[in-house]
Amino acid sequence: MREIIERRSKLLVDNQTAMCKGFIFEHSLTNAVAAAAFVEKDKAVDVELIKESKKLLSEKKGIFSEFRSYNEIIISTKMALSGNPERYLDEISDVYDKFNKGKIFGSSYKVLAAMSIVDQGKYSEADRIIEKTNEILVGMKKVHPFITSDEDTCFVVLLAMTDKSVEDILTELEKSYQIIKKDFAFHDDAAYSLTQVLTAYEGSVEEKCERALNLYNAFKDAGAKYGKDYELASLGALIDIDVDKEELVSEIIEVADYLKGKKGFGMFDMGRETRLMFGTMLVSQSYLAGEYKANAASIGGEIGRIVALQTAILITMMLVITASAAAASTSH
Repeated sequence: MREIIERRSKLLVDNQTAMCKGFIFEHSLTNAVAAAAFVEKDKAVDVELIKESKKLLSEKKGIFSEFRSYNEIIISTKMALSGNPERYLDEISDVYDKFNKGKIFGSSYKVLAAMSIVDQGKYSEADRIIEKTNEILVGMKKVHPFITSDEDTCFVVLLAMTDKSVEDILTELEKSYQIIKKDFAFHDDAAYSLTQVLTAYEGSVEEKCERALNLYNAFKDAGAKYGKDYELASLGALIDIDVDKEELVSEIIEVADYLKGKKGFGMFDMGRETRLMFGTMLVSQSYLAGEYKANAASIGGEIGRIVALQTAILITMMLVITASAAAASTSH
């Protein structure tokens, strides 16, 4: 394991241990994402600052707000990392209100999309990005009404922050989807999410899809099948890293195996597919940082640097929301 990957793996474990102690009633996946957000900044988690931010959040948002429940720890963590928690909360609240204007019901996914805009330092461009996001979603729904949903907002907002036109994005999305879906029968939603991440990158559609599929098959060949559900989209974080796919996959598997025996990452906390997702996030970030930065090409500014963490956050929230809904349905 490369030194930078080993160091960040240990930091992730230490941060997760601190989060599990500080927030014992939180879902282990949510704690893991909070831990990873600090790793992305190469920092030890500050539990007390997260608690202070969480208190501020509860003072400003009611218990039934979409900023609470599933999103609360994630938002509090991002507030803590922002350097100005109150301003960060005000900005994502403002962007969310614009996203949800005219809607009767709230949306946890639109909260996360608002965070993406603010995290990219594009708060002043929010109106344009939201308009573009909505145009893309309308186009997607026309072609795929049954697999386009509110949760797609999380990925589509990343596309809306690129320089690509709405027409080019929709064309590339469909072309990529027709290629990708052939290998993921009965997993249309996950295949579509992966194509959304792939479309955030520059380059040939065919080459990006081939790279993603080759990576998926490399995991299978190594005896560690990658998840075909929400986790599948995280493969997109790897396609722009100029490293031999077998070597890249080996490093991710090594990280996932290392995490398995650690607090908050065990078999009762998450499955192997999810640990592989966290391994993907950590390894891809390691290549995009420090001495290995030269090994990764640009996706167009800051979007490329944080796509792994953003994808992990979005996927984790989808998993938590789905698990919570399933638990609620079985209790009736």
